Amino acid sequence: MKKNNLPLDFVLSFCRDKIPQQGEDSFCHSFCDTAGLVAAFDGCGGAGARTHAFYSGRTEAYMASRFCAGAFYDCFRSMFPIQCSPEQLVDEVLLPGLKERMNAYVPPKEENKMVVKGSIIRTLPTTAAAALIQKSSHGDVLVSAIWAGDSRVYVLDSKGLAQLTVDDTTVPDPMENLYEDGLLKNIVCSDRPMKLHCRTIRLRPPFVVFAATDGCFGYVSTPMEFEGIVLDTLLQSSCAAQWEQTLADTLSAIAGDDHTLCLASLGYSSFDALKKSVKDRYAYLYEHYLVPISQINVDDRQSRFMLWDTYKPNYDRYMKDGLA
Repeated sequence: MKKNNLPLDFVLSFCRDKIPQQGEDSFCHSFCDTAGLVAAFDGCGGAGARTHAFYSGRTEAYMASRFCAGAFYDCFRSMFPIQCSPEQLVDEVLLPGLKERMNAYVPPKEENKMVVKGSIIRTLPTTAAAALIQKSSHGDVLVSAIWAGDSRVYVLDSKGLAQLTVDDTTVPDPMENLYEDGLLKNIVCSDRPMKLHCRTIRLRPPFVVFAATDGCFGYVSTPMEFEGIVLDTLLQSSCAAQWEQTLADTLSAIAGDDHTLCLASLGYSSFDALKKSVKDRYAYLYEHYLVPISQINVDDRQSRFMLWDTYKPNYDRYMKDGLA
């Protein structure tokens, strides 16, 4: 590998439907020598419940996540190697391309039947979460989280799991949102102004970065348990393909929604090196969080939130980081 190349180890992804053949999630990924993209999209089934016979009875939520995935993929493929800032890329290339693609969609009037009525209906609504990964001239890696809605971008390293995005909901705190189910304040759709957030941090490999829809992390009682699932399935696995399968199967067993994840590993010399790097972190997580959580009464939210208060600073460790 050339010295200025991105130190990519492997990419894994899965997109599981809660109800077979009725899923509304999507994803995409793309890499060149110096940059890459992993992204996940969650078509908003309530707001995008209109179906159209011309499109095999698929919902607009299904179509929206795929339109959005295609727009992200085409934008980043056309821009590699990237010659502008991530913010310029979002504002000057991605958003215009996304708007053009979505605005070209006009369903036949006679087939424009609403399954759900009311003001929540949107045209082609979906969330978006993407990580743009670029090798910098300083020898480290720039990770730009780009998002709308409550799908997320995470980083996993020897310190554990960390969230890079802030949910576009009325309850943005990750722990509180598991119990309060905040309403979405911002999504991608064609009948409202589009807004994509973008924040960039500088990381030194090795690390793992991934995008995930809320079906992956929304069906546990604490964010600590989601980290536990990610680490436990990793440590059980002997290769990336097995981790992909084991993680997807574990989440499928608990998720009440479609669940999609797209992940890239960077800078590890081997899969065993990746596992070794998080072994101590998992032991700490297990002793200080997973075991205590298992002993808390199902109705005792206060004790869970007390644990969250001690876990959150590490989980938020990259939230204050950024580039001047």
